[in-house]
Amino acid sequence: MTTRTRRSRGPDRIVEDDKVEVLPPGRGLALDWPRVIPTVLLGTATGFVASLVVGGGGLLRHAVVGVLGMLVGQGLTRLTGWRLRTGYPILDEAAMAVLGAILVVLLARFIA
Repeated sequence: MTTRTRRSRGPDRIVEDDKVEVLPPGRGLALDWPRVIPTVLLGTATGFVASLVVGGGGLLRHAVVGVLGMLVGQGLTRLTGWRLRTGYPILDEAAMAVLGAILVVLLARFIA
């Protein structure tokens, strides 16, 4: 197999294909698991609570609706400044996530 060559943007410099890198060397997709797992677990729990209020089912659906609800709840908090105060920061976030998840479910039902 022959190596192809490419012309670079520089003046008359040719770069071989095996020298071209798309991603930075040695760097893959950085995923911080200690932050992702609690987010998904809290999202699943808030999705379950939201499904108790407005109906729905399925573990995957709970997780997706809960994580989307967390994003919507955080967006509501940042845009409007509204916040539910329970005295515990994790419960404050969970309450806003449940409200966001309820909004996501109602919006999905409205669209469908």
